[in-house]
Amino acid sequence: MKANPVIRSKIRHHRLRGVIALIIIAIAGFSSYWYLFMRQTIESDDAYVSGNIIPVQALVPGVVSDIGVDNSMRVKPGQWLLSEEKNLTGARMDRAAAALAEAVRSTKSLFAQVDSEAAEIASLNSQETKLSNDLSRYEAAAPSGAVSLQQVSDTKEEINALRGKIAKAQALLRKAKALVSGTTVPDNPHVLKARAEYVEAYIECHRSSLYSPADGYVADRQVQAGEQVKTGQRLMSIVPLDELWVTANLKETRLSRVRTGEGVSMTAHAYGSEFTYHGRVIGMDPSGGSTFSLFPPNNATGNYIHIVERVPVRISLLKSELKDHPLRPGMSVTVRIDTGNFRSLPMLATEVEARDASYRTVLYNQEMLSAQQSAQKIIESN
Repeated sequence: MKANPVIRSKIRHHRLRGVIALIIIAIAGFSSYWYLFMRQTIESDDAYVSGNIIPVQALVPGVVSDIGVDNSMRVKPGQWLLSEEKNLTGARMDRAAAALAEAVRSTKSLFAQVDSEAAEIASLNSQETKLSNDLSRYEAAAPSGAVSLQQVSDTKEEINALRGKIAKAQALLRKAKALVSGTTVPDNPHVLKARAEYVEAYIECHRSSLYSPADGYVADRQVQAGEQVKTGQRLMSIVPLDELWVTANLKETRLSRVRTGEGVSMTAHAYGSEFTYHGRVIGMDPSGGSTFSLFPPNNATGNYIHIVERVPVRISLLKSELKDHPLRPGMSVTVRIDTGNFRSLPMLATEVEARDASYRTVLYNQEMLSAQQSAQKIIESN
């Protein structure tokens, strides 16, 4: 007996639905497997732009008298930023200058004293020689009565007194020589100490004015005119925008194919799909983010919840692309890392180098030279 056509149609329909469901499950399973294990690109939107944030801090305490920059302004290396009043620092520098001048003149007087004592000793020695010769003649003439015995005795007393003066002068000469022996006026310890104190006061006064340590933009200005600041207080920051990189926080389960040197394409939320940035993986942090947290995990207690950690991966940005499409630290980006050739690249290599201009400053090189030159002028003029 043949089945009803309607029933046969329903059976075929159910079978077809089952086949389609199996196909969908197979496709989903294969897609999931490919997405997790076979695909050559790793994507993440947990990434942001990073850069060197250079702090500008008060180097000496004082009251801010003048501010020359504000947030978002471009500054060049060595450009003046702000000044503190210099009433106290200027007075300290003047006092140190006076002390240096006094030290120079005192040292010169010590050298003169050496010459004076040497001349005094030579004069006393001459007097002693004369009296000794006179005593010899008096002693020869005394038996004949030409010279009295009293004169002979007085001459001996004069010689003894003169020898005492010579001994005292020699002691004073040794004392004067001990203060200047082996030195000149500029390198005498007394002058060097006063010079160091002057240089310190000069630099302290000079640092009442702050200058930009690098090329960048002013950000996070926290100081106002008239504010009392203390040493180390953060006043503002300088942010270079041509030396940036991207930090992508990747799950540890996705790091097995990530290697230094792999190519990366990136899109920033600021531009969307309008522009694609290009870079390379240049290094991975040696620890997970929680390691440096305020309360790092203590799994040794046994009471913990296992959480997949994220490891910061550092990705370079091209300066030529940043010039046309500038970014700022803190902006969000989406990264796509090409891991197709991961087997040929080393696992723990790094290409991070601290050679950019924001890693160094020559701002304070001239400072010491200027202080030394100023001190030398004081020494030469005294």
